[in-house]
Amino acid sequence: MATTAYSSTIESDPFAQMRWSAVFAGWFVATGIAIVLYGAGLALGFSAFDPHNVPAAAKGVGIGTIIWMVLTWAASLFVGGLFASWFDGRADETMGSLHGVTVWGVAITTSALWLALTLGQLSHQHKPGHDDGGAMAAVSNEPLAVLRTDVHRTLATQRDSRPDGQTEKALIAALLAGHTDTARAILIAQTEMPTDVATARVTTWLPVVNAASDQIKNDAERVKHYAAVGMLGLLLSGIAGLIAAALGGWIGARQIHRVYHLRRYEGRPYRD
Repeated sequence: MATTAYSSTIESDPFAQMRWSAVFAGWFVATGIAIVLYGAGLALGFSAFDPHNVPAAAKGVGIGTIIWMVLTWAASLFVGGLFASWFDGRADETMGSLHGVTVWGVAITTSALWLALTLGQLSHQHKPGHDDGGAMAAVSNEPLAVLRTDVHRTLATQRDSRPDGQTEKALIAALLAGHTDTARAILIAQTEMPTDVATARVTTWLPVVNAASDQIKNDAERVKHYAAVGMLGLLLSGIAGLIAAALGGWIGARQIHRVYHLRRYEGRPYRD
């Protein structure tokens, strides 16, 4: 029996223990590789974007983003699991795989926490009383912008003063919901407009309201589609990362002698 150049403590331990130092070291390696790969993906995406054909470019970028996300998670966590097994320094394939899976778990947990904190920060940036969301919707929805402007002008003209923002919101919401009687009642109550004049005004708004409603539905369908595709990408990335991390840890443990073949540890011989 020959004595190799590295050692193992598996034979003396009735139960192998997880080495968190190796796990976190592998996670740091995986994070660094993921950052580099994500940067490369952004560079490729911007270079392939065609501003003259936005729909096709957006579709291509979306598919490419999912593929690149899956490949990034798989490649980074494979290398992370590999290095975690090497940092552990034991020729135990089971523990190598477990170290890889633990690297994957740490990566998933920290990514979820980062995402939750980011979404929470974005939600807190919108203060009550500000109509930032409505302004953004009006910019992307031209019929809604026209409707908001016309409602504002009508209320301001009839009241000879600055119209109440809450009244505008209530009137527009009633129109978009199809409650024309409610919208007419709000208009009459706020402007003292005759009933027939208010009815005619609401009727002139209906074509714009229908166009705005259709645009809102289309935008909602688009958001739902992108959200579903994004969640599918996250699912595939998680599964690919789990398999890659476990495989990387397993391969790292099998090839541990290639890493430590020049090292000697006095008093801790390992028989191969």
